[in-house]
Amino acid sequence: MTSRQVTRALFSGVRALRTSTIQQIRQKCTSACFNCTNARCLSLASTASQQHALKELQVPETSLISTNVSKDSSVRVKFSDGTESDIPYVWLRDNCRCPDCYNQEAMGRKYLLTDLQVDVQASDIQSNDTTLKIQWNNGHVSEYPSEWLHARAFTPKARALRRNVYALPKEPWGADHRLKEFDYESMKKDDRILLDWLLTMETKGSAMLKNVPNRDIAGPEMIEHIAFVKQSHYGPHSPVINRPNTNNVAFTNAKLGMHNDLPQYEQMPGIIFIHCVEQHIGTGGESVITDGLFAAEILRKQHPEYFDILTKTDSYFWDKGHANFDWEMAEFYKISRMPIITVDNNKQVKQIAVNNAIRDSYIDLPPEKVKPFYSAMKVFNDILYENSVVFKMDSGDMMTLDNIRCLHGREGYEAFSKRHVESSYLDWDEARCRRRKIQEKLGLLLTK
Repeated sequence: MTSRQVTRALFSGVRALRTSTIQQIRQKCTSACFNCTNARCLSLASTASQQHALKELQVPETSLISTNVSKDSSVRVKFSDGTESDIPYVWLRDNCRCPDCYNQEAMGRKYLLTDLQVDVQASDIQSNDTTLKIQWNNGHVSEYPSEWLHARAFTPKARALRRNVYALPKEPWGADHRLKEFDYESMKKDDRILLDWLLTMETKGSAMLKNVPNRDIAGPEMIEHIAFVKQSHYGPHSPVINRPNTNNVAFTNAKLGMHNDLPQYEQMPGIIFIHCVEQHIGTGGESVITDGLFAAEILRKQHPEYFDILTKTDSYFWDKGHANFDWEMAEFYKISRMPIITVDNNKQVKQIAVNNAIRDSYIDLPPEKVKPFYSAMKVFNDILYENSVVFKMDSGDMMTLDNIRCLHGREGYEAFSKRHVESSYLDWDEARCRRRKIQEKLGLLLTK
């Protein structure tokens, strides 16, 4: 059996075990936890019981108490918690919940944008404390539950809640940062511990798993427990060792500057798992990490002209080579193009892409803009290092980093060393998906 076949066989077993493990975890404790004798669940069960009792005594905060036509294009709705909002007719019509417009089983809209009239008008509006009912000018009737409407109202509270369901606010950190530690096996067995790790990764972007099994696929096994491995042309995992005929500067014993992994991909991996299978004994092999978000905000404040350059200048990243192992792509030639700092529509830093080894020598700039671009990169690099954390991983440690936010590097070590590190990846789409599902299962997903 080839090593590729062995790897595939192992992954098949992992997937089967993952399904079985999840079912066992769910059987150990119900979502309400009222009858659970597990000590870890007692405080949650007590809290849930109290909340349930209070809910029976209280008037639901989502009840409708009044509706008024505020404009010719919206209805003003007031809820029992004191919040109120103008609800545009076009949005209400687009989100009709009737069987003709919405598939409840698939939880998807059947109503086509082609059929939507942006200037749609209501001919009749009725409401009680649980339902808003509208008859449209073409005769169609739509009904909206007050709880559903409250969660989607155009209020600051409702909008902020949805932003947090999508993604939690990030908490920048500097040179005094310490990585929160998690036990590898406990994280696989207990969804509450896994949730704690997921929340830590979303907010802090870094964590350390301890007592990791001495297996080169321990990283992919953990990722398979969470969701799915993000593969690259290096396969499901990459042995970071001093390779002969290497296909990447990382696979040598040289010092590596701080970088994000795989910016040669248009969609960079979201989370990197760096497993220290065997650490170098003696000086060398130390890790250095930094928060690119924290450094970018310093750059924005202290050198706004350089921040502007790095957010508005695209860089090419490339990777061309051949396989070192049979699970890698035989030959590859990747090119991507993106700014070193990406910001969203709110000017918030969304992604950092720094990798000096694979930043292309091609620069799509006129000559007079090249030196300012290098000056901006150099100052940003200095800030990254000024706020970095240096430490040495032990054998059996697995560092996890938000790969589109945090950067990592390493000190060089002797060529004869047996140092062995494995890297593997998880996409943020899958990590946030798992976080929401666990929160939903435990009754911790705030949607109202």
